[in-house]
Amino acid sequence: MKKFLLLVALILSLAFDTAFAAGPDDDKTTDTICKIVGYTHGLGGPMITIVIIGAALLAIFGRMPWPALFALGAFTAVFFGAPVVVSKIIPGGVICKDGKAACPDGKAWDATTNTCG
Repeated sequence: MKKFLLLVALILSLAFDTAFAAGPDDDKTTDTICKIVGYTHGLGGPMITIVIIGAALLAIFGRMPWPALFALGAFTAVFFGAPVVVSKIIPGGVICKDGKAACPDGKAWDATTNTCG
């Protein structure tokens, strides 16, 4: 029963994704996610730089294992590079620009297919 309800929830979440969106900025969930991504990247960049410098100093002086430093670097690359990876996987998708959802440069919203075209 639990698996069935999860399947129903998945189908309903996909069915009403952007079916009634008038434009890329019409979806409030996407706008909220874009604001979170903008805040995280704006504040997180300088903070993670300080963290990585500190971790590198700890590793140089033997207080932190080197594999942990490499894991931190890999996590940082995945976390801050995720929007680029997603935009390459879904080339016609909506992107975050200036804290709002928008179509990529040179593309406009197509209301008939509900995609950037």
